[in-house]
Amino acid sequence: MKKTTPLSKKPILLAELSSFHRIDKAIIESLEQALYRLEIEVDGQIFYIFEAPGKSLVRRNKLDLQALLSDLPIKAWFLRHNSPYDEMVGQPQGSGANELLVPLGNYFSTADDV
Repeated sequence: MKKTTPLSKKPILLAELSSFHRIDKAIIESLEQALYRLEIEVDGQIFYIFEAPGKSLVRRNKLDLQALLSDLPIKAWFLRHNSPYDEMVGQPQGSGANELLVPLGNYFSTADDV
């Protein structure tokens, strides 16, 4: 089995996203109690989105995050949820993540989008 190294994540301000000609993935991460955080992937690099220096971009609604980026050329949207299932049922944590990555449609897309 081929072992891959995890990609490092870099911070970027929301206002700086317009500098990208294309965003490969926008991933909305489900944190807890209807709290969502956003990251993007561009040319194999992953960026956490910040509203201001030191202030992560988080919202209580997934559509609010999509609306903030509705004018950007995003190729695909995903929702990521990391499950604590192993811990909840008393199993030892596995070597991999209990991650669910679900493709999302873009509620704000138009026929002219990417």
